[in-house]
Amino acid sequence: MMGKLDGKVVVVTGSVSAIPGFDSIGSATVREALAEGARGVVVSDINDKLGEVFVKELNDKYGKGHATYVHTDVADPKDVEKLFETTEKVYRVVDAIMCNAGVVTAEDFDGDPEAVLKSRKFIQSINEDGVFYTALYGSRLMIKHGTKGSIVMVSSIHGVAGRHKVVNTETGEVLIGRFNLIQYTMGKHGVVGLSKALALQLADYGIRVNTVNPGYIMTPLFQAAVAADKNDLATKDSCATEAFDFAQLAALHPLCNDPVKDKEIVPRGKYGGRMGVPVEIAKPAVFLMSDEASFVTGQKLVIDGGYTAG
Repeated sequence: MMGKLDGKVVVVTGSVSAIPGFDSIGSATVREALAEGARGVVVSDINDKLGEVFVKELNDKYGKGHATYVHTDVADPKDVEKLFETTEKVYRVVDAIMCNAGVVTAEDFDGDPEAVLKSRKFIQSINEDGVFYTALYGSRLMIKHGTKGSIVMVSSIHGVAGRHKVVNTETGEVLIGRFNLIQYTMGKHGVVGLSKALALQLADYGIRVNTVNPGYIMTPLFQAAVAADKNDLATKDSCATEAFDFAQLAALHPLCNDPVKDKEIVPRGKYGGRMGVPVEIAKPAVFLMSDEASFVTGQKLVIDGGYTAG
């Protein structure tokens, strides 16, 4: 039985989970790509130790050469250029790319301007510039070999909408404070705009460009957002952290069902709703990479359990 990505080569940036045993969106997509028949995946990240371990796990399962690790700081265009040079050297071509590497910062726009500007430079270099560089060098490799490929950019529900402060109308208790993902939101809207512009420009080459826009997904990103030392994440045994009220975040997504896997780690709202799990983003992303989505380009696929439906 053929898979959606039979014989294809896939590159995923930010594809190493910082907490072993718990997938990120990137690592879940790598797994799904191989399960759907990809002949090669390039695992791209800055976490070299865990990256090499992940690639060994994948090659042990699918066979030697199915996975390759490449250290890539997506904020550095030379690193991204090297990523696709290595991809060409190992697999010759690239059929699908997922621009997934990203970070989250929160800031008070009415706070210290210096702190806001420092945060701005950091998040822009990864969430905006990193996606741009990945699409730039990845599309060049596709064009070079005449590959009518697919580029999937990871945006967010905050590439579609923000979020109101949530207050208990009876008691006045603030359940979720005011929205402070200012620069994250700006960057994720920018990713959607970039995908639409590139979809038009690369259409002549048969290259499709789309975004996936996840809601709140239970990944190691929540731990990473509050970790003083990112190296400590490898010792964690949960994606949860007391810094976030997961029940309240879950309640923002009205859908009440179980995911296809990992239902035991899904935070649920007190009165309904739940967060998502990485595989629920990986499967739609692989669909967009595949020939089944051959007429889909310039679109944003919002996967949010109803978050933006209201």
